[in-house]
Amino acid sequence: MQKFIIIGGDGAGMSAASKAKRNQPDAEVIVFERGPYISYSACGMPYWIGGQIGPMDKLVVLTPERARERRGIDVRIGHEVTQIDAAQQVVHVRNLETDAIFTQPYDKLVIATGARAAKPPIPGVDLPGVFALRSLSDGERIYDYLSQNPARRAVVIGGGYIGLEMAEGFRDRDMQVAVVEMLPQLLPNFDPDMVEPVAAHLVEKEVEIWTQTRVTQIRQSTDGALEVIVQSGKGETTLPADIVLVATGVRPNSELAQAAGLKLGATGAIWVDAQMRTSDPHIYAAGDCVEHFHRVLGENVWIPLAPVANRGGRVAGDNISGGQSSLPGIIGTAVVKVFDYTLAVTGLTENEARAHDGLGEIGSAVITSHEKAAYWPGAAKINVKLIIQKSNGRVIGGQLVGKKGVAKRIDVIATAITAGMTADDMAMLDLAYAPPYSPTYDPIQVCANVVGKGE
Repeated sequence: MQKFIIIGGDGAGMSAASKAKRNQPDAEVIVFERGPYISYSACGMPYWIGGQIGPMDKLVVLTPERARERRGIDVRIGHEVTQIDAAQQVVHVRNLETDAIFTQPYDKLVIATGARAAKPPIPGVDLPGVFALRSLSDGERIYDYLSQNPARRAVVIGGGYIGLEMAEGFRDRDMQVAVVEMLPQLLPNFDPDMVEPVAAHLVEKEVEIWTQTRVTQIRQSTDGALEVIVQSGKGETTLPADIVLVATGVRPNSELAQAAGLKLGATGAIWVDAQMRTSDPHIYAAGDCVEHFHRVLGENVWIPLAPVANRGGRVAGDNISGGQSSLPGIIGTAVVKVFDYTLAVTGLTENEARAHDGLGEIGSAVITSHEKAAYWPGAAKINVKLIIQKSNGRVIGGQLVGKKGVAKRIDVIATAITAGMTADDMAMLDLAYAPPYSPTYDPIQVCANVVGKGE
Protein backbone atom coordinates (compact mmCIF):
# COMPACT_ATOMS: atom_id res chain seq x y z
CA MET A 1 0.00 0.00 0.00
CA GLN A 2 1.34 3.39 -1.01
CA LYS A 3 2.01 5.95 1.73
CA PHE A 4 1.52 9.61 0.82
CA ILE A 5 2.34 12.35 3.31
CA ILE A 6 1.18 15.94 2.93
CA ILE A 7 2.77 18.68 5.05
CA GLY A 8 0.17 21.42 5.48
CA GLY A 9 -3.59 21.17 5.51
CA ASP A 10 -4.84 24.31 3.81
CA GLY A 11 -5.84 24.77 0.17
CA ALA A 12 -2.86 23.20 -1.60
CA GLY A 13 -2.36 20.45 0.96
CA MET A 14 -5.96 19.29 1.09
CA SER A 15 -6.30 19.55 -2.70
CA ALA A 16 -3.29 17.25 -3.03
CA ALA A 17 -4.55 14.83 -0.38
CA SER A 18 -8.06 14.66 -1.83
CA LYS A 19 -6.87 14.06 -5.39
CA ALA A 20 -4.37 11.38 -4.32
CA LYS A 21 -7.03 9.56 -2.31
CA ARG A 22 -9.48 9.68 -5.23
CA ASN A 23 -6.85 8.24 -7.56
CA GLN A 24 -5.75 5.54 -5.12
CA PRO A 25 -8.53 4.81 -2.60
CA ASP A 26 -6.42 2.10 -0.94
CA ALA A 27 -3.44 4.39 -0.35
CA GLU A 28 -2.63 5.74 3.09
CA VAL A 29 -2.85 9.54 2.90
CA ILE A 30 -1.68 11.43 5.99
CA VAL A 31 -1.90 15.20 6.37
CA PHE A 32 0.16 16.85 9.10
CA GLU A 33 -1.10 20.32 10.01
CA ARG A 34 0.45 22.22 12.91
CA GLY A 35 -2.52 24.55 13.37
CA PRO A 36 -6.08 23.77 14.52
CA TYR A 37 -7.79 24.33 11.15
CA ILE A 38 -7.60 22.92 7.64
CA SER A 39 -9.08 23.99 4.32
CA TYR A 40 -10.49 27.44 5.08
CA SER A 41 -11.02 30.65 3.12
CA ALA A 42 -8.25 32.96 4.24
CA CYS A 43 -9.42 35.53 1.69
CA GLY A 44 -12.74 35.83 3.51
CA MET A 45 -11.24 36.74 6.88
CA PRO A 46 -11.29 40.56 6.50
CA TYR A 47 -15.00 40.41 5.68
CA TRP A 48 -15.74 38.18 8.66
CA ILE A 49 -13.79 40.45 11.01
CA GLY A 50 -15.61 43.46 9.56
CA GLY A 51 -18.99 41.83 10.16
CA GLN A 52 -20.02 41.39 6.53
CA ILE A 53 -20.18 37.61 6.85
CA GLY A 54 -20.38 35.25 9.76
CA PRO A 55 -20.05 33.19 11.83
CA MET A 56 -16.47 31.97 11.43
CA ASP A 57 -17.71 28.49 10.52
CA LYS A 58 -18.73 29.84 7.13
CA LEU A 59 -15.03 30.24 6.26
CA VAL A 60 -14.23 26.59 7.00
CA VAL A 61 -14.54 24.49 3.85
CA LEU A 62 -13.61 21.15 5.41
CA THR A 63 -13.07 20.01 8.99
CA PRO A 64 -10.58 17.30 10.01
CA GLU A 65 -13.49 15.08 11.06
CA ARG A 66 -15.20 15.35 7.66
CA ALA A 67 -11.90 14.76 5.88
CA ARG A 68 -11.43 11.53 7.80
CA GLU A 69 -15.02 10.28 7.59
CA ARG A 70 -15.99 11.30 4.05
CA ARG A 71 -12.66 11.28 2.22
CA GLY A 72 -10.65 8.70 4.15
CA ILE A 73 -7.78 11.13 4.74
CA ASP A 74 -5.84 10.79 7.99
CA VAL A 75 -5.71 14.44 9.04
CA ARG A 76 -3.64 15.16 12.14
CA ILE A 77 -3.95 18.71 13.39
CA GLY A 78 -1.52 19.98 16.00
CA HIS A 79 1.32 18.06 14.35
CA GLU A 80 4.41 19.87 13.09
CA VAL A 81 6.88 18.27 10.70
CA THR A 82 10.29 19.34 12.01
CA GLN A 83 12.55 17.54 9.53
CA ILE A 84 12.48 15.77 6.18
CA ASP A 85 15.02 12.95 5.78
CA ALA A 86 14.96 12.64 2.01
CA ALA A 87 17.59 9.87 1.94
CA GLN A 88 15.56 7.62 4.24
CA GLN A 89 12.18 8.88 2.97
CA VAL A 90 10.86 9.67 6.43
CA VAL A 91 9.63 12.82 8.15
CA HIS A 92 10.14 13.72 11.80
CA VAL A 93 6.94 14.93 13.43
CA ARG A 94 6.21 16.63 16.76
CA ASN A 95 2.81 16.23 18.40
CA LEU A 96 2.33 19.76 19.71
CA GLU A 97 -0.09 18.63 22.41
CA THR A 98 2.12 15.94 23.96
CA ASP A 99 5.51 17.16 22.68
CA ALA A 100 6.18 13.58 21.53
CA ILE A 101 8.38 13.19 18.44
CA PHE A 102 8.02 10.31 15.97
CA THR A 103 9.01 9.42 12.42
CA GLN A 104 6.70 8.59 9.55
CA PRO A 105 7.89 6.92 6.31
CA TYR A 106 6.56 7.93 2.92
CA ASP A 107 6.60 6.79 -0.68
CA LYS A 108 5.75 10.27 -1.93
CA LEU A 109 5.70 13.55 -0.04
CA VAL A 110 3.98 16.87 -0.78
CA ILE A 111 5.22 20.03 0.92
CA ALA A 112 2.40 22.56 1.26
CA THR A 113 3.73 24.72 4.05
CA GLY A 114 2.37 27.98 2.63
CA ALA A 115 3.66 31.41 3.57
CA ARG A 116 3.83 33.47 6.73
CA ALA A 117 3.24 37.13 7.43
CA ALA A 118 6.39 39.22 7.07
CA LYS A 119 7.40 40.72 10.39
CA PRO A 120 9.13 44.06 9.89
CA PRO A 121 11.87 45.11 12.34
CA ILE A 122 9.75 47.75 14.04
CA PRO A 123 10.26 48.28 17.78
CA GLY A 124 7.03 47.38 19.55
CA VAL A 125 5.70 45.06 16.84
CA ASP A 126 5.15 42.35 19.49
CA LEU A 127 3.06 44.51 21.83
CA PRO A 128 -0.45 43.38 22.79
CA GLY A 129 -2.95 44.77 20.31
CA VAL A 130 -0.55 44.48 17.35
CA PHE A 131 -1.57 41.75 14.91
CA ALA A 132 -0.80 40.20 11.55
CA LEU A 133 -3.45 38.41 9.49
CA ARG A 134 -2.41 35.28 7.65
CA SER A 135 -4.05 32.21 9.21
CA LEU A 136 -7.55 31.60 10.51
CA SER A 137 -6.05 31.50 14.00
CA ASP A 138 -4.75 35.05 13.37
CA GLY A 139 -8.23 36.11 12.32
CA GLU A 140 -9.73 34.50 15.40
CA ARG A 141 -7.33 36.40 17.66
CA ILE A 142 -8.18 39.72 16.01
CA TYR A 143 -11.91 39.04 16.19
CA ASP A 144 -11.72 38.05 19.86
CA TYR A 145 -9.57 41.09 20.69
CA LEU A 146 -12.07 43.46 19.11
CA SER A 147 -14.93 41.69 20.90
CA GLN A 148 -13.24 42.03 24.28
CA ASN A 149 -11.60 45.44 23.83
CA PRO A 150 -13.79 48.27 22.53
CA ALA A 151 -11.69 49.86 19.78
CA ARG A 152 -12.27 53.21 18.11
CA ARG A 153 -9.00 53.68 16.22
CA ALA A 154 -7.02 51.34 13.98
CA VAL A 155 -3.70 51.81 12.22
CA VAL A 156 -2.93 49.55 9.28
CA ILE A 157 0.73 49.24 8.32
CA GLY A 158 0.85 48.29 4.63
CA GLY A 159 -1.33 49.38 1.71
CA GLY A 160 -1.61 46.10 -0.20
CA TYR A 161 -4.59 43.75 -0.57
CA ILE A 162 -4.90 42.68 3.07
CA GLY A 163 -4.18 46.16 4.38
CA LEU A 164 -6.96 47.80 2.36
CA GLU A 165 -9.44 44.97 2.92
CA MET A 166 -8.86 45.28 6.65
CA ALA A 167 -9.13 49.07 6.47
CA GLU A 168 -12.60 48.53 5.06
CA GLY A 169 -13.35 45.93 7.74
CA PHE A 170 -12.36 48.32 10.51
CA ARG A 171 -14.47 51.11 8.98
CA ASP A 172 -17.40 48.68 8.84
CA ARG A 173 -16.97 48.47 12.61
CA ASP A 174 -17.25 52.27 12.69
CA MET A 175 -13.61 52.74 13.63
CA GLN A 176 -11.26 55.56 12.66
CA VAL A 177 -8.62 54.12 10.31
CA ALA A 178 -5.20 55.26 9.12
CA VAL A 179 -3.22 53.33 6.48
CA VAL A 180 0.57 53.75 6.42
CA GLU A 181 2.52 52.73 3.28
CA MET A 182 6.26 53.16 2.72
CA LEU A 183 5.96 53.32 -1.07
CA PRO A 184 4.64 56.31 -3.05
CA GLN A 185 1.31 54.61 -3.76
CA LEU A 186 -1.16 52.13 -2.35
CA LEU A 187 -1.51 48.74 -4.07
CA PRO A 188 2.01 48.72 -5.52
CA ASN A 189 1.27 45.78 -7.85
CA PHE A 190 -0.91 48.15 -9.92
CA ASP A 191 0.20 51.09 -12.02
CA PRO A 192 -0.25 54.46 -10.25
CA ASP A 193 -2.82 55.78 -12.73
CA MET A 194 -5.16 52.89 -11.92
CA VAL A 195 -4.88 53.39 -8.17
CA GLU A 196 -5.64 57.13 -8.13
CA PRO A 197 -9.46 56.88 -8.12
CA VAL A 198 -9.35 54.26 -5.36
CA ALA A 199 -7.04 56.37 -3.19
CA ALA A 200 -9.48 59.26 -3.55
CA HIS A 201 -12.36 56.92 -2.70
CA LEU A 202 -10.61 55.82 0.50
CA VAL A 203 -10.39 59.44 1.58
CA GLU A 204 -14.11 59.81 0.84
CA LYS A 205 -14.67 56.86 3.17
CA GLU A 206 -12.74 58.72 5.87
CA VAL A 207 -9.63 56.53 5.74
CA GLU A 208 -6.49 58.53 6.50
CA ILE A 209 -3.76 57.74 3.96
CA TRP A 210 -0.04 58.07 4.67
CA THR A 211 2.10 57.14 1.66
CA GLN A 212 5.87 57.49 1.48
CA THR A 213 5.76 57.10 5.23
CA ARG A 214 7.85 54.84 7.45
CA VAL A 215 6.80 53.42 10.81
CA THR A 216 9.67 53.90 13.25
CA GLN A 217 8.11 52.61 16.45
CA ILE A 218 4.98 51.23 18.09
CA ARG A 219 4.64 52.00 21.78
CA GLN A 220 2.12 52.06 24.58
CA SER A 221 0.97 55.44 25.84
CA THR A 222 0.49 56.24 29.51
CA ASP A 223 -3.19 55.27 29.34
CA GLY A 224 -2.35 51.86 27.86
CA ALA A 225 -3.40 52.65 24.29
CA LEU A 226 -1.05 52.21 21.36
CA GLU A 227 0.85 54.88 19.51
CA VAL A 228 2.33 54.39 16.05
CA ILE A 229 5.23 56.75 15.39
CA VAL A 230 5.69 57.51 11.69
CA GLN A 231 8.23 59.52 9.70
CA SER A 232 7.13 61.26 6.52
CA GLY A 233 7.75 64.42 4.57
CA LYS A 234 5.77 66.14 7.29
CA GLY A 235 8.30 65.04 9.89
CA GLU A 236 7.50 62.78 12.84
CA THR A 237 3.84 62.12 13.64
CA THR A 238 2.13 60.07 16.33
CA LEU A 239 -0.92 58.08 15.24
CA PRO A 240 -3.05 56.86 18.18
CA ALA A 241 -4.50 53.35 17.92
CA ASP A 242 -6.48 50.80 19.88
CA ILE A 243 -5.40 48.09 17.44
CA VAL A 244 -2.59 47.88 14.88
CA LEU A 245 -2.58 45.54 11.89
CA VAL A 246 0.78 44.78 10.28
CA ALA A 247 0.15 43.89 6.62
CA THR A 248 3.59 44.29 5.06
CA GLY A 249 3.55 41.19 2.89
CA VAL A 250 4.35 37.51 3.29
CA ARG A 251 7.35 35.19 3.01
CA PRO A 252 7.40 31.58 1.74
CA ASN A 253 7.77 28.85 4.36
CA SER A 254 10.60 27.14 2.49
CA GLU A 255 13.05 26.53 5.34
CA LEU A 256 11.96 22.92 5.88
CA ALA A 257 12.55 22.14 2.20
CA GLN A 258 15.88 23.94 2.18
CA ALA A 259 17.08 22.00 5.24
CA ALA A 260 16.18 18.78 3.38
CA GLY A 261 18.52 19.79 0.53
CA LEU A 262 15.78 20.72 -1.94
CA LYS A 263 16.42 23.39 -4.54
CA LEU A 264 15.04 26.85 -3.90
CA GLY A 265 14.44 29.41 -6.62
CA ALA A 266 15.87 32.89 -6.84
CA THR A 267 12.74 34.15 -5.09
CA GLY A 268 13.47 32.08 -1.98
CA ALA A 269 10.46 29.84 -2.61
CA ILE A 270 10.72 26.14 -3.47
CA TRP A 271 11.62 25.34 -7.07
CA VAL A 272 9.20 22.96 -8.81
CA ASP A 273 8.65 21.86 -12.39
CA ALA A 274 5.31 21.94 -14.18
CA GLN A 275 4.33 18.67 -12.48
CA MET A 276 5.02 20.26 -9.06
CA ARG A 277 8.01 17.96 -8.60
CA THR A 278 10.91 19.33 -6.55
CA SER A 279 14.58 18.52 -7.12
CA ASP A 280 13.93 15.22 -5.28
CA PRO A 281 11.86 12.80 -7.43
CA HIS A 282 9.92 11.55 -4.38
CA ILE A 283 9.01 15.01 -3.09
CA TYR A 284 6.49 17.45 -4.58
CA ALA A 285 5.49 20.91 -3.39
CA ALA A 286 2.54 23.22 -3.97
CA GLY A 287 0.93 26.38 -2.69
CA ASP A 288 2.33 29.63 -1.41
CA CYS A 289 5.70 28.03 -0.58
CA VAL A 290 6.59 27.46 -4.26
CA GLU A 291 7.45 29.60 -7.24
CA HIS A 292 5.91 29.14 -10.68
CA PHE A 293 6.78 29.76 -14.31
CA HIS A 294 5.44 33.09 -15.55
CA ARG A 295 3.96 32.71 -19.02
CA VAL A 296 4.77 36.26 -20.10
CA LEU A 297 8.21 36.71 -18.56
CA GLY A 298 9.40 33.19 -19.31
CA GLU A 299 10.99 32.86 -15.87
CA ASN A 300 9.99 31.71 -12.41
CA VAL A 301 8.24 34.13 -10.07
CA TRP A 302 6.67 33.96 -6.64
CA ILE A 303 3.10 35.26 -6.61
CA PRO A 304 1.18 33.66 -3.72
CA LEU A 305 -2.50 33.49 -4.67
CA ALA A 306 -5.19 31.06 -3.54
CA PRO A 307 -6.44 29.78 -6.93
CA VAL A 308 -2.92 28.82 -8.03
CA ALA A 309 -2.28 27.12 -4.68
CA ASN A 310 -5.36 24.95 -5.07
CA ARG A 311 -4.58 24.07 -8.69
CA GLY A 312 -0.98 23.29 -7.85
CA GLY A 313 -2.06 21.05 -4.98
CA ARG A 314 -4.39 19.14 -7.26
CA VAL A 315 -1.60 18.65 -9.82
CA ALA A 316 0.78 17.41 -7.12
CA GLY A 317 -1.82 15.02 -5.70
CA ASP A 318 -2.55 13.64 -9.14
CA ASN A 319 1.09 13.05 -9.99
CA ILE A 320 2.09 11.35 -6.73
CA SER A 321 -0.75 8.88 -7.25
CA GLY A 322 -0.12 7.84 -10.84
CA GLY A 323 -1.62 10.71 -12.82
CA GLN A 324 0.02 12.95 -15.41
CA SER A 325 -1.02 16.53 -14.73
CA SER A 326 0.84 19.78 -15.16
CA LEU A 327 0.47 23.45 -14.30
CA PRO A 328 1.85 25.24 -17.36
CA GLY A 329 2.35 28.60 -15.68
CA ILE A 330 0.74 31.65 -14.15
CA ILE A 331 0.20 35.30 -15.04
CA GLY A 332 -0.73 36.71 -11.62
CA THR A 333 -4.43 37.41 -12.13
CA ALA A 334 -5.96 39.04 -9.05
CA VAL A 335 -8.93 41.11 -7.99
CA VAL A 336 -9.56 43.16 -4.84
CA LYS A 337 -12.54 45.01 -3.39
CA VAL A 338 -11.87 48.40 -1.80
CA PHE A 339 -15.17 49.72 -0.43
CA ASP A 340 -17.31 50.54 -3.52
CA TYR A 341 -14.48 50.00 -6.01
CA THR A 342 -13.01 46.87 -7.54
CA LEU A 343 -9.49 46.67 -8.97
CA ALA A 344 -8.17 43.80 -11.03
CA VAL A 345 -4.84 42.98 -12.65
CA THR A 346 -3.41 40.26 -14.87
CA GLY A 347 -0.08 39.76 -16.59
CA LEU A 348 2.43 42.60 -16.28
CA THR A 349 1.83 46.17 -15.22
CA GLU A 350 3.27 48.87 -17.45
CA ASN A 351 6.05 49.52 -14.93
CA GLU A 352 6.93 45.82 -14.77
CA ALA A 353 6.90 45.46 -18.56
CA ARG A 354 9.18 48.45 -19.11
CA ALA A 355 11.60 47.09 -16.51
CA HIS A 356 12.21 43.95 -18.62
CA ASP A 357 14.45 44.74 -21.58
CA GLY A 358 13.75 41.38 -23.20
CA LEU A 359 10.20 42.40 -24.03
CA GLY A 360 11.30 45.21 -26.32
CA GLU A 361 9.27 48.38 -26.83
CA ILE A 362 6.08 48.51 -24.78
CA GLY A 363 2.77 50.09 -25.71
CA SER A 364 -0.06 50.96 -23.34
CA ALA A 365 -3.43 52.65 -23.37
CA VAL A 366 -6.02 53.66 -20.80
CA ILE A 367 -9.65 54.34 -21.66
CA THR A 368 -12.71 55.29 -19.63
CA SER A 369 -16.04 53.86 -20.66
CA HIS A 370 -19.25 52.58 -19.09
CA GLU A 371 -19.59 48.98 -17.94
CA LYS A 372 -23.05 48.80 -19.51
CA ALA A 373 -24.91 50.98 -22.00
CA ALA A 374 -24.40 54.57 -20.85
CA TYR A 375 -28.13 55.24 -20.93
CA TRP A 376 -28.93 52.25 -18.70
CA PRO A 377 -29.97 53.32 -15.17
CA GLY A 378 -27.05 52.98 -12.77
CA ALA A 379 -24.40 52.56 -15.47
CA ALA A 380 -20.99 53.13 -13.89
CA LYS A 381 -17.72 54.27 -15.39
CA ILE A 382 -14.89 51.80 -15.71
CA ASN A 383 -11.21 52.38 -16.51
CA VAL A 384 -9.36 49.83 -18.62
CA LYS A 385 -5.63 49.63 -19.23
CA LEU A 386 -3.87 47.27 -21.62
CA ILE A 387 -0.15 46.69 -22.12
CA ILE A 388 1.27 45.19 -25.32
CA GLN A 389 4.56 44.32 -26.95
CA LYS A 390 4.83 46.72 -29.85
CA SER A 391 6.89 44.31 -31.95
CA ASN A 392 4.03 41.85 -32.34
CA GLY A 393 0.99 43.48 -30.73
CA ARG A 394 0.74 40.69 -28.14
CA VAL A 395 -1.24 41.58 -25.02
CA ILE A 396 0.96 41.09 -21.96
CA GLY A 397 -0.97 42.88 -19.23
CA GLY A 398 -4.25 44.43 -18.23
CA GLN A 399 -5.82 46.33 -15.34
CA LEU A 400 -9.32 47.53 -14.59
CA VAL A 401 -10.84 49.74 -11.93
CA GLY A 402 -14.44 50.70 -11.37
CA LYS A 403 -17.48 50.27 -9.20
CA LYS A 404 -19.11 47.63 -11.40
CA GLY A 405 -18.23 45.19 -14.16
CA VAL A 406 -14.57 44.66 -13.30
CA ALA A 407 -14.12 41.12 -11.99
CA LYS A 408 -15.14 39.06 -15.01
CA ARG A 409 -13.66 41.40 -17.61
CA ILE A 410 -10.21 40.75 -16.14
CA ASP A 411 -10.79 37.06 -16.82
CA VAL A 412 -11.29 37.82 -20.52
CA ILE A 413 -7.96 39.66 -20.60
CA ALA A 414 -6.28 36.82 -18.67
CA THR A 415 -7.59 34.34 -21.23
CA ALA A 416 -6.32 36.49 -24.07
CA ILE A 417 -2.84 36.71 -22.52
CA THR A 418 -2.76 32.95 -21.93
CA ALA A 419 -3.75 32.33 -25.54
CA GLY A 420 -1.05 34.69 -26.84
CA MET A 421 -3.62 36.96 -28.47
CA THR A 422 -2.82 40.36 -29.92
CA ALA A 423 -4.73 43.56 -29.26
CA ASP A 424 -6.33 43.19 -32.69
CA ASP A 425 -7.45 39.66 -31.77
CA MET A 426 -9.03 40.99 -28.58
CA ALA A 427 -10.79 43.79 -30.42
CA MET A 428 -12.48 41.21 -32.65
CA LEU A 429 -13.62 38.80 -29.91
CA ASP A 430 -17.26 37.81 -30.25
CA LEU A 431 -18.41 38.98 -26.81
CA ALA A 432 -21.98 39.04 -25.56
CA TYR A 433 -23.91 42.30 -25.69
CA ALA A 434 -27.12 43.59 -24.17
CA PRO A 435 -27.63 47.11 -22.77
CA PRO A 436 -27.97 45.97 -19.12
CA TYR A 437 -24.56 44.26 -19.31
CA SER A 438 -22.28 46.03 -21.76
CA PRO A 439 -22.02 48.74 -24.39
CA THR A 440 -22.04 47.58 -27.99
CA TYR A 441 -18.26 47.80 -27.95
CA ASP A 442 -17.13 46.33 -24.66
CA PRO A 443 -14.66 48.56 -22.76
CA ILE A 444 -11.87 46.02 -23.09
CA GLN A 445 -12.36 45.99 -26.87
CA VAL A 446 -12.34 49.79 -27.00
CA CYS A 447 -9.04 49.75 -25.16
CA ALA A 448 -7.70 47.00 -27.43
CA ASN A 449 -8.52 49.14 -30.48
CA VAL A 450 -6.77 52.15 -28.97
CA VAL A 451 -3.61 50.36 -27.88
CA GLY A 452 -3.42 48.40 -31.11
CA LYS A 453 -3.36 51.59 -33.15
CA GLY A 454 -0.94 53.35 -30.80
CA GLU A 455 -3.41 56.21 -30.33
